[in-house]
Amino acid sequence: MRLPRCAACGRLMSLTGFVTENGELICHRHAHEQPSACCGLPADLTLGTDRPLCPRCATTAVRTQQDVKRVLPPIAARIRALSIRTTKPVRVRLVPLAEAQGLLSGHGEVQGVTVAVGTEVIDLMVVRDLPLMRFGAVVSHEVMHAYLAQQGFGMLPQRVEEGLCELLAHAWLKDQPGAPAEWERRRIANRPDPVYGDGFRAARDAAIRMGGVRRMLEHVRRHGEFPGPQ
Repeated sequence: MRLPRCAACGRLMSLTGFVTENGELICHRHAHEQPSACCGLPADLTLGTDRPLCPRCATTAVRTQQDVKRVLPPIAARIRALSIRTTKPVRVRLVPLAEAQGLLSGHGEVQGVTVAVGTEVIDLMVVRDLPLMRFGAVVSHEVMHAYLAQQGFGMLPQRVEEGLCELLAHAWLKDQPGAPAEWERRRIANRPDPVYGDGFRAARDAAIRMGGVRRMLEHVRRHGEFPGPQ
């Protein structure tokens, strides 16, 4: 039997090891190392990032507003191609993790925040130091929040609104190549959370039943809920 190599250090695996949340194998040598917040590989704590990241995640991490200007245009273009267009431009502002966490304390790990008053979107924040695929997914998620506000969807049940936002994030990821995008899609699809995970699956199933996202969104606008099973 040919043993696989550790995804972290490249050495041959022994008979003991660990499987990360992405399904990668790491050997027992890393048992006591802090994992990356995004992929589960051992983090490099010398990187100085807001959250622990492995070197691979850090390579594409969006760390500054200048990075946002560089990576955002193709993300925004693909979101528009998915027929989700904000009526007014919304600036994506990179913020420290502590700032976003302070706005939504008690909601677990916060990666993005959209602030809207009525149909006016005041701010769209994404935490810094997210790897590119996670950054794009969070931007897509928050853009859907902005779209729903600007389009006057009003106060939706949390499961419905977050489910729609996760649906757009998943749709954006489907067009991105490579394993990191696949890992992010799987994370959204299999998330056990009753709001985000169940909400995504309900939104996806409703879009399939209605024959498309546009018809499903119109139903949600009129009824404030996903269409039920036929």
